[in-house]
Amino acid sequence: MRQNRIQRYDVVIVGGGAAGLSAAVSLCRSLRSVLVVDAGAPRNRRSAGVHGFLSREGMAPAKLLAAGREEVRAYGGELTTGRAVSAAKSQDGFTVRLQDGRMSDSRRLLIASGFEDELPGVAGVEERWGRDVVHCPYCHGWEIRHRAIGVLATEPAAVQEALLLRQWSSDVTLFQHAMPAPSDEDLEQLEARSVRIIEGQVQSLQIVEDTLTGVALASGRVVPCEALIVSPRPTARTALVQALGL
Repeated sequence: MRQNRIQRYDVVIVGGGAAGLSAAVSLCRSLRSVLVVDAGAPRNRRSAGVHGFLSREGMAPAKLLAAGREEVRAYGGELTTGRAVSAAKSQDGFTVRLQDGRMSDSRRLLIASGFEDELPGVAGVEERWGRDVVHCPYCHGWEIRHRAIGVLATEPAAVQEALLLRQWSSDVTLFQHAMPAPSDEDLEQLEARSVRIIEGQVQSLQIVEDTLTGVALASGRVVPCEALIVSPRPTARTALVQALGL
């Protein structure tokens, strides 16, 4: 255990995404000793580029994080690749154990491990996620503008998403899928914005030459679609939180 123990730090940060790295830079600039532990699986890893981040428009997520790591190192921070699997309160701080057996001590512990996206169980969604299956109009609307856009309804908010997407395309379809029938008020708004409503369970995506071309219903009908909006369920990475009894 002594061989596996890493030196003591003021702060250990679990998670080397944008949040964890930003915190590390601020702490290092405050003359704190910092270790960032990162498993290398950021939530936005499948996205082609970062959007809405001034001066970094379109930058690949991996490139953005690489630049962030360099900033941390420039201020004296340390980074290690590994997955933190447990944490415990010690007499004067915290002890974090990594999957490979290494351990580190710190006065403070910052958990910035973020979320995983739990996607709807429709065949093809997982494989196309971050490409032509996306979730945020403000993040991806420009890339899918003027195309046939579908909204996979898994929650009532899908109605508002469909209405919002009319800003980017005149061809918007709401696939009712797992959602109850829209209210009369919702129907009126959708009709006013020329959003089509397709009833029935969505079974799979139709892919032709590595391109989304349609949405297949359980009935066998295929509806043309070039981009699909889904609402993933954000699932917290809670192993360390639970280990601390929180």
